[in-house]
Amino acid sequence: MQRKSALKARHNTAMPYVTSEMAAIMEHVKAETGDEALAQGLHFSPTALTLVRRVMMTGGTIVCDTELALSDIDKQSAHKLGVSTVCYIDDPQVLALAEQRRTTRAEVALDFALSKPGAKLLVVGSAPTALDRLLRRHQADGVGDLVALAAPTGFASVVQLKERIWESDIPSIVVRGKRGGTSAAVSIVNALMAEFIRQLNL
Repeated sequence: MQRKSALKARHNTAMPYVTSEMAAIMEHVKAETGDEALAQGLHFSPTALTLVRRVMMTGGTIVCDTELALSDIDKQSAHKLGVSTVCYIDDPQVLALAEQRRTTRAEVALDFALSKPGAKLLVVGSAPTALDRLLRRHQADGVGDLVALAAPTGFASVVQLKERIWESDIPSIVVRGKRGGTSAAVSIVNALMAEFIRQLNL
């Protein structure tokens, strides 16, 4: 209980510092989107970039919540890093299970992604139900070897859901507040890849 309280207290305060790595990513997002408030709204949990580095440097997987996000990710950068990019929302098994369970494809796609081996960056720009499912799975079983990019846009319920991700101990990058959306999520992913390509001199 004390650990959870400490985590919540830590997250509820403003970020105590912004590293040069974080600043570079935020600047890239600002340059790509022209939205300074979006860039400033990016919050990184303490282990988020360590986990992103693991994804980028071990041939991990970027899992997108929509085909639109998948199509807009910089494939050349992903190829340089040896990272796979996937979306399971239209996978036949996901479609069948969603119908069978009478639940959303986003939730089933999240379960499908978690069943796959290897380090993952979970990119959520328009499916808040995927974040809700992630929280429930984490509370029940833990999710391991995953960092979540929580960037859906919306009003009270979506803002609160992103705050729940931020307050959890899931490694995460969260666009806090109302801003976000698929294009924002994609710009953040591209910024992350650009930063690690720079670090690796690829």
